[in-house]
Amino acid sequence: MRSIDLRNWSRRSQYAFFRGVAHPHFSLCAEVDTTLLMAELKPAGVSVFTAALFAIARAANSVPELRMRFRGDQVVEHSVVHTSVTVPIDGGRFAFCDVEYAPDWRTFDARCRHALELAKRQTELTENVAHRDDWLYLSCLPWIAFSAMTNPTNGADDCIPRIAWGKITHHEDAWRMPVAVQVHHALVDGFHLGRFYAALQDYVNAQLA
Repeated sequence: MRSIDLRNWSRRSQYAFFRGVAHPHFSLCAEVDTTLLMAELKPAGVSVFTAALFAIARAANSVPELRMRFRGDQVVEHSVVHTSVTVPIDGGRFAFCDVEYAPDWRTFDARCRHALELAKRQTELTENVAHRDDWLYLSCLPWIAFSAMTNPTNGADDCIPRIAWGKITHHEDAWRMPVAVQVHHALVDGFHLGRFYAALQDYVNAQLA
């Protein structure tokens, strides 16, 4: 983790402007081509859920701004951020599942399988990661091919990115998945989300290793 020198930061004016507004969050939603995942990896036994989570986590970690967090009047950049994702539990409810990120597929897949087994045993929704801010908050909505999404936050100082992906649909000989990202504008601009989506498409297109 490193501290950002706000006085010499190239984004200092954007940071100062959006740090003071009442509603500083913004969101984007775009489709990602998941043809390789659906046509090749899924038939080979790869979990679509875990593969999507892995690609999103890799893409987010590749963009420094998505790893930045507030510490009072300062900004820090984590070297890596991890995934806290919603999973279904009995009664049509959900709970949180926390998966430590790993940059290689085999390790991440094993961690995710273990975490999912534990998370699905939960009977109530509880906050497990409030003492740390090196997380991404993620949700999967496989029932809806949405085109926009907003998330609850803990006020104007909440700067943890929210990322959701939805129903994968087939049209024009391709499979497409909506991915929505909500961020704090004091730390992240549209340019940075453009980098995220480009990286996400690259990782979805790559064979898992």
